[in-house]
Order: sequence, then structure tokens, then C-alpha cells
Amino acid sequence: MCGITGIYNLDRKRHPENRKIIKKMTETIIHRGPDDEGILVTNDLALGHRRLSILDLSPLGHQPMFYDRGNLVIVFNGEVYNYLEIREELLDKGYQFKSQSDTEVILAAYKEWGARCLDHFNGMWAFVIYDRRRRVLFGARDRLGVKPLYYFHDKNIFIFASEIKALLAHSNIKAKPNDKIVWDYLMQNGLVDHTEETMFAGIKDLRAGHCFTIQNDKIKIEQWWDLDHQKTTRFSNDRDYQEKFRELFFDSIKLRLRSDVPIGSCLSGGLDSSAIVCVVNKYLKDENTKQVGKWQTTFSAVYDSKKYPRYDETPYIREVIRKTHAQSFFVKPSGAKLADEIEKLVWHQDTPFGSTSIYAQWDVFRLAAQHRVKVMLDGQGSDEFMAGYLFYREIFLLQMFKSFQLIDFAKGLMAYDFSANKFAFRDFTNSLLSRGVLGKTLASRYRKHQKEFEIFDPVFQQKYHHNYSLRPTGDVFRNALYTSAKVGLASLLRYEDRNSMAFAIESRVPFLDYRLVEYLYSLPHSQKIRSGKTKWIMREALAGILPEKIKNRPDKIGFETPEKKWIKENLAQEFKKVFASESFRSRGYFNSLKVKQSFEDFLSDKTGDYRFFWRLYNLEIWFRTFIDSSARVKPGDNL
Repeated sequence: MCGITGIYNLDRKRHPENRKIIKKMTETIIHRGPDDEGILVTNDLALGHRRLSILDLSPLGHQPMFYDRGNLVIVFNGEVYNYLEIREELLDKGYQFKSQSDTEVILAAYKEWGARCLDHFNGMWAFVIYDRRRRVLFGARDRLGVKPLYYFHDKNIFIFASEIKALLAHSNIKAKPNDKIVWDYLMQNGLVDHTEETMFAGIKDLRAGHCFTIQNDKIKIEQWWDLDHQKTTRFSNDRDYQEKFRELFFDSIKLRLRSDVPIGSCLSGGLDSSAIVCVVNKYLKDENTKQVGKWQTTFSAVYDSKKYPRYDETPYIREVIRKTHAQSFFVKPSGAKLADEIEKLVWHQDTPFGSTSIYAQWDVFRLAAQHRVKVMLDGQGSDEFMAGYLFYREIFLLQMFKSFQLIDFAKGLMAYDFSANKFAFRDFTNSLLSRGVLGKTLASRYRKHQKEFEIFDPVFQQKYHHNYSLRPTGDVFRNALYTSAKVGLASLLRYEDRNSMAFAIESRVPFLDYRLVEYLYSLPHSQKIRSGKTKWIMREALAGILPEKIKNRPDKIGFETPEKKWIKENLAQEFKKVFASESFRSRGYFNSLKVKQSFEDFLSDKTGDYRFFWRLYNLEIWFRTFIDSSARVKPGDNL
């Protein structure tokens, strides 16, 4: 796991300043790779690399790495977990290797298969290869977009980096807001990772499952992988579905335990992280492996059960610890600490975020770093492919009704707890219709909260209206899963990457093994939700492995924080100061007087969406950090 940077001059002229610039860009992301630095500068190409040593800790893993007598050179961020199997295949074909790294395997695979080498890789990656003989620059991102890659391109230059802040270190790139994405962030619940455009005008996001080729000064961007909407998997009984799930999930975890450094796990007490910890435990027992020691280490965020009972998952965490005997460590995030660290958090994220929930994850990774753990397993991706979010139950019911699967519809409806979810039947029906049939945008639904909507300047109100709901099929349930995978998951993976790399930790996500993802996406809907239970296949497949209290857990918290209370108890004065500032008033997006009045109403418990006020505040911190160039956070700050 590393950080990569690059400059490719398309004008074919010599640029002596590139050495200084690429070093500055690379040092900006020193937190991603504190173990080593590599710089390569030629007439038209400059490459930078910061290394976090995970596989082959020797100098032979140094990057930029050369292959084929120097004709191929790569900078690579990520892990190819099945590199040992690919290496054996390439050895049989006559290839030779100097190192034990997966990086060299990528280079040999590219030489053998060209761009189709991507089909052979199982892992997470963003890499760029320069083919000197053919004068081709080739870059790619993994199928699900676990690892990031951003770029800037005009007729004279192509610049890329693992993080946007590294691009901003180049003198050709000026930090300017992209108003279209600012609108989406404010009005669509913090949405910023749903398109190739970013919060910064002119800076693009190479999308998940995409690659680029630059040849003869022309850039070509292609999608090399996507989910197959036509593929379906059918077995004659539930047991076969569950056995296949276990096979794929266990093998995914086995691959992700390959490491030359210690491995730990995030443990929230929810179904996903608990499944990973319990399966790792079973694997360690069954295989008697010494790879991660005789036990595993877990790291958890917890809260005061008396003050924040809804958010504290300690009882569930303790159930997993009792079953696995894992060594466990805990941290208590707080609104006061968040207030002190907000600039650091925004700087590392590059982009404002929609809620305080990522701060809990930030604290967990910091805790792991304090215990010298360099690799962590985490549960991202399960919800998107097994319908784990509670709102999926409504969409499932709609699809069952539309497709006349009335038995499943009736079972789901009977299991739906209307009183617990505060739904009247009319509201429930309207929710189904708006999600599945009318397809209203989040922005149009938000107009119900007129007090918040009227905060915006009238010109800005009318300027942007987007709907990023994806509908590749006529199946509303499958479309919802696809949209979550392509839109919501992108943001969660960005949070994961930035939070982990801020503390020089490689985060691995077993639920996003592409074989498991493709299998889950192809399953009948009833394998995901049955009788009101989400993630049904995993609950049943891991019976006896998961504690019963976890297996049958009906609620979902995730990394949620007591955000509303934090705002009132710890952040209210800071919010007021920001909303009253000259810089906030000058942004041109909203009426600051209405913002202040609405916030006062919220503090008085009259009205107001606290999440919306967080977004307004966070946006202003982002402006000050990146656009106004007044950030106090600098690369290499001790976090």
C-alpha cells in the first residue's frame, strides 16, 4: 500500500522543473508511505512513489520498479492478493523474477497479456505503467475502486496522483471549486463520489473498473469491468447457496491474510466486522497458521452506554471477543476531540464529508497504528451486495409486488415492524413509490424541508438538479444495489482509504473480492432479504461461526456517531462562528442570515436538519483548507 504521483508531458519538451515538482507532489502524501521514497525523471516523464512495505520488505520492492530490461516501469498502490498463483503461471511461461513482490508480478503480467492482465488480478490497486518501447502510458484502477487515482489533463500535460492534494502541489493546477459537485454535496446528502468530476474544477477521478491509455498524445479511458446484470445463479436448495458463499468468503479472507507484517481487524459489533473476525479465528484454528500469530487483534470504537446508549455496541463486541478470544483494544471518539481535529480530517479526506461518522473510523485506525499494526481487515461492501441497509426492505417489497412474487411480499410485509420504524401504512406506501417508481431525486424530496432549501441563493437553487439513481434493468431492487455499489460505496471506500492511510495502515476489505461480489449480485433477491431479515445468506451460511446474538441482530449502526448531540454539546459555538464569518457570507451559495437563524431554531429544538448544518460547516472548513490556502495542516504532521 503506497502513494503514487506522476507527470507526463505531452509536448515532448524537456522540463527541468519536473524533478522539483514531482518531489513536492510525492512528499505531500508521505503519510501513505513512510517507509521509502522513489523518484524517476526523464525528458517527458516524472514518477514518484511513497512506500508502505507490506510484501517483500527488502530493497527489491523499491519503486518505481523496472522490468524487461528497463522497458517497463511502474508505480503501484495496492495489493494483488493472488500474485503467488500468477507468479507460478508466469514462471511456467519462462518469466523470471528478482523480488518476492506483487509489483514485479504486475509488470510481467502486463508484458504477457497487455491490458488484459487486469482480468487476472484479484485485489485492490491503482497503478501506472510506462512502456518505453511503445511510448505508451497505461493506468488502471481495481474493479470496485478500493484504491484511488485522480488526474488532471490538458493538451500539454497529464498529471496523476493517489490523492488530490498531491495534484494541487503542481503549479499548473489551481484549486477552484466545482459548483456542480458543491450542489450535490449540499443537497444530495454529501454526495461527491458519484461521477468522474470532483469538488475541484478540472480534476477528475478515474472511476472504479476503468483504465486509461495515452499513446500518440491522445488519452483513451475505458471501462474494463462492470457487474453483469444478466447473470443469474440458481441452486436447488438454500444449502448450496450457503456453501458457495462460505467457499468464496473463506478464500477471500485467506488471500487477505497474506502479509509480511502484523494484521488486525476493525470490530464494530455489527454483522460484517464480526463475520470477518470470526472467520479469521476459524481459519487460524483450522490451518494452524503462524501468519498472524496464535490470535488476532481487534480495534473498536465505543461510547458511554449511559450517555449514548443508542450508539454503544460494547455488548456485541464482547460477544465476539468471548467467542474468538481475540486481543481487543477500544477507543472512545468524542465531539470535543473532533472539534480539535476537524482541519486534519478534512485535509486528509481532500473533500468535505456528509456526517461525523467517519471520525469513529479515523479513531480506530489511529488506535491500530499506536499498537504498530500495519494491515487491517474491515467490512466495507457487504451492505451494498447483500442489501444490508434497512431501506432495502422497502425496495425489496416493491420488487416482490411488481413481479407478483406475492408469497415473499407477504412474508416481508408481515415481518416489517411499522411501529419501530415510525411508518404509517400510507407513508410506507409512498416511500415505496418514491423510491421505486417515481424515482424522485434526493434534491426534490429535500424540498419538503423548505426552511433549509430557502437558505440557498435563488440563482444557486435553480442552477443544478441531478439524479444519480442508476437504472440499468427493470428490476428496482437490483437497480438499488447497483446504485449503492457505484455511488454510495465509492464514498465509503474513499473514507476508508484516507482514514487508514493517514496513519500508514493498509486496509483490506474481504467482502469486495470480485468473485464474491459477482456471486452475490447474481443471486435471487430472496437470498439477500427473507422474512424481513437483511443479509439472509450470510446469516445462515455463518451459523455456528457467528455468535447467535450477532447472527440474529436486527438493527444496524455501523460507524454512526452521536452527531446531533456532538453538534449541540461540542460544536455549536464553532458552527456559529463559522456561519457569522465573512468568508462564509462571501461564498455565494446561501443567505448567511437565514443560515444563522435556522441554526438557532435547531439549537432551540424548533426545527432543522442537523446533518445539513454539518455539511454547511464542513464545506466552509474545506474551502479554507484547500481553496483559500489557509490550512495549518502540512504533510508529515504528527497525527
